[in-house]
Amino acid sequence: MPIYEFRCRSCEVVFEKLVRNSSQPVTCRDCGSEDLQKLISAHAIGTGAPDTACGSAPCSPAPTCGGGACPACF
Repeated sequence: MPIYEFRCRSCEVVFEKLVRNSSQPVTCRDCGSEDLQKLISAHAIGTGAPDTACGSAPCSPAPTCGGGACPACF
């Protein structure tokens, strides 16, 4: 269950939301609008250590593992 960041196009507030599945409707926590933009958060881009893409021992050396696709990282 990933946590996503959203920006409301109506009131401009930025917030995080735990989304249990992709069909779950998300509304702004402040104004209730459904006109949201999903943002790319820094942790979604990569948090790995220089040695491995995900920073843990079972992963392949970077950049082979990259982008959170390594099954050992889950």
